[in-house]
Amino acid sequence: MHLLKHRDHRKMPWKNGGGVTYEVAAAPDGAALDAFDWRVSMAQVAAPGPFSAFPGCDRILTVLSGGPMTLRVGDAPARMLDDASTPFAFAADVPCAAETVDTALLDLNVMVRRGRATASVTRHRGVNLRISPRETSTTFVLVKGGTAAINCLPTLMQDGDVLKLAPSDPPVTISPGAEAVLYEIRVTTAQGH
Repeated sequence: MHLLKHRDHRKMPWKNGGGVTYEVAAAPDGAALDAFDWRVSMAQVAAPGPFSAFPGCDRILTVLSGGPMTLRVGDAPARMLDDASTPFAFAADVPCAAETVDTALLDLNVMVRRGRATASVTRHRGVNLRISPRETSTTFVLVKGGTAAINCLPTLMQDGDVLKLAPSDPPVTISPGAEAVLYEIRVTTAQGH
């Protein structure tokens, strides 16, 4: 179990140079943008424009704050995303662009390379979250908009902090403050990777 403080997330330019992203974790650790098996990051989107393409990858995008944003992926109808929208999964190698951005937003991006990993993202509001690590998964819990207490650690999670749980870690309960929203991210690595 490891608490990743928001100030320690690795700041990197977007692959297409259009903005800044904050990498929370990737596998292998420190992998280049064309070599990760999976990657968890947050990005600021301040204006309309294209998203970076990641050949052979799938992405789950979740708006954490700000927005809304109208997103178009390939030839599909545009989707409006905000901080109440269901996390949106799509192929990261299909052309994608933010067509409108009402106010600057922060989003969560979870990307996996097809055949090497799968992922899920679930938003939890106003409930204590009990996490039981799974044998083949790495689990992350991001807190946004407030603080959260972890039953087995003396430190409070602050806005933007992420708790990382390995498969061997014991179950944990995370209790959010009144304004906090918890985001549960599970990344499952394919056998042999």
